[in-house]
Amino acid sequence: MQFLEAFRYAHVRSAIRRKSKPEFRYWKNHSLPIKSRVPIEDQAANDWEEYDPREHKECSQYCEMPA
Repeated sequence: MQFLEAFRYAHVRSAIRRKSKPEFRYWKNHSLPIKSRVPIEDQAANDWEEYDPREHKECSQYCEMPA
């Protein structure tokens, strides 16, 4: 998925991340614009996905209802 497409698709309390760099998450609910937080070279990549903490058992929000 493209960078902006992933950002539009992500839920408010979710983040986006690259499949090749899953340790770097860019949260949607942030005071700074997304384009200023993500490096230009990463924005050009097409391996973006949504990271929803409610889908991971190690998260305190696991299985929580969407906002």
